[in-house]
Amino acid sequence: MEKQPLVAIIIVTWNNQDEIRDCLDSIKRSSYENHKVIIIDNASKDSTTEIINKDFSEFDLIQNEKNSHFTGGNNIGFKYAIEKYNPDFLMILNPDTVIEKDVINKLVNIAITDEKIGAIGPKIKFKGGQNDGKINSAGLFYDNFHSAYDVGFGEIDKGQFGHTKEVFAVTGTCILFRTEVIEQTGGFWEILKMYTDEVELFIRVKELGWKVIYTGEVTVWHKYMKSTNQEHTTNYDKLKMRNWLLIALRHYSMRDKLRMIRDYLKFIF
Repeated sequence: MEKQPLVAIIIVTWNNQDEIRDCLDSIKRSSYENHKVIIIDNASKDSTTEIINKDFSEFDLIQNEKNSHFTGGNNIGFKYAIEKYNPDFLMILNPDTVIEKDVINKLVNIAITDEKIGAIGPKIKFKGGQNDGKINSAGLFYDNFHSAYDVGFGEIDKGQFGHTKEVFAVTGTCILFRTEVIEQTGGFWEILKMYTDEVELFIRVKELGWKVIYTGEVTVWHKYMKSTNQEHTTNYDKLKMRNWLLIALRHYSMRDKLRMIRDYLKFIF
């Protein structure tokens, strides 16, 4: 039997003592054996790192002295994984998730069917709370300006998102990247920190000719917003609008740059 491609799983943590054990236990139950786990901790002030060191010492842990946010943390993980393990695939995963047993196996098996598949993401469903069991994301819709949202968000899962198809983007909750994609793009644009970061990265991924796939054949369960809700001082709408402006200035036509500047000024004033 041909050896499984090596997958390096990158998990960025920040004060996730209540969720990290469930996440890491689900990885240990995975049917996919050829993987490495790299945890980047963004200077947690709770017991996150103590839990990892005590009960998951087989995983690699990098402890940042300051919060490098989602984009910076994942980029640190990408660089570490490539230099130490030279994996075939890099998979990012939120710390407040639980993966089904066959998730990694299914994502890899689909990815290797076409060498132009650069990234693939599973169905994401809510775990816990009033939306328990409902759809969190079945891929991302993007209007090529300043609207992007999770397809199927809040819908009852009746099998309507069980397909596998090419999409513009998938949510950063869980993405399997071909390593060449990260090497060619340099990973996330760190100035964005968080929010819309996947959109900006996938603009570059698509410009390079890679395919992005969504599959609803497997599910990752997400305790939605558990990590980002800790940022009580963050103005979510203001940060998103700032990020859209930065994306426009980096990628859009002059006409759309001016439109975005106009919209941004209307928003802040």
